[in-house]
Amino acid sequence: MFKVGKLFHMTQVVENLDAADLWYNRLFSPCRFYRALMPEAFRDASLLAISDLVIEPVEIATNLPGVERSPLARFKARYGNRLHSVAWYVDNLEGAFEACRERGVRMTDVTGRSVEDLDHVGQIKYFWTHPADTHGMVEFARLKPEYTIDPRAQPFWSSAYWRDEHPLGLTGQMTIVTAVRDVAAASETYQGLMGGVEVPTAWSDGRRAFQVGDDTIVELVASNSPELGGFGDGVFGMAFHVADLAAAEIFLKELALPYRRGANGSLIVDPEHALGATVGFEQAREKA
Repeated sequence: MFKVGKLFHMTQVVENLDAADLWYNRLFSPCRFYRALMPEAFRDASLLAISDLVIEPVEIATNLPGVERSPLARFKARYGNRLHSVAWYVDNLEGAFEACRERGVRMTDVTGRSVEDLDHVGQIKYFWTHPADTHGMVEFARLKPEYTIDPRAQPFWSSAYWRDEHPLGLTGQMTIVTAVRDVAAASETYQGLMGGVEVPTAWSDGRRAFQVGDDTIVELVASNSPELGGFGDGVFGMAFHVADLAAAEIFLKELALPYRRGANGSLIVDPEHALGATVGFEQAREKA
């Protein structure tokens, strides 16, 4: 009924949007194509194109009346600064709604209002799933290239700079690590609902990995895994794929950005050095 396509963005709740923009500038030299207040969502946000991926740092607009009742503010009050959700473009938002409804997935719009019929879907650009129903919060969005401000949808877009000139050598692919209580049940959701295709993983902790859409691999790991350090449930981290991991490590050292080695050989920047998120870099995988 619908197909998941390109990553729309990763949403990251941050304490200070100015500081977040500067952090991403220093590390990634992004193409910033949006920065604005959205009063109905009680948030300030930027959209940063990094290679073929987009990150959305979000600051809660604490000065707006009623902000404490907003979904983002409630999320921050419960979890603090961390990754919030994963958003993908889909070829048919109405189809995504129908598929979610058939599975009993609860959905909300940008204001937090429940999405319950196709008339509502026809009036919106995106909706969010309830994290308990999809083993982590997911956003589905419609893409109309003739109207979007997303530069990746335009014919002139090229990600070659980040691959060929930026010291990180980003390939435009990402691994998203999501902590779940039930890996088997979450796997069924990612396969059955989102059309994920299982791929190998270098970890030995029982996690499963799925290619979802055009540019993302989702790794589902048990929330009680020691590797997560008591994180709980939700989107744990994001790892950018790089052409040469050794060269990326040299760049992190030049920036004096603290990092550590993961059990799979990746480079990991812990939340205290990455605006509350876990940000990693891993060697790009061979394409089948």
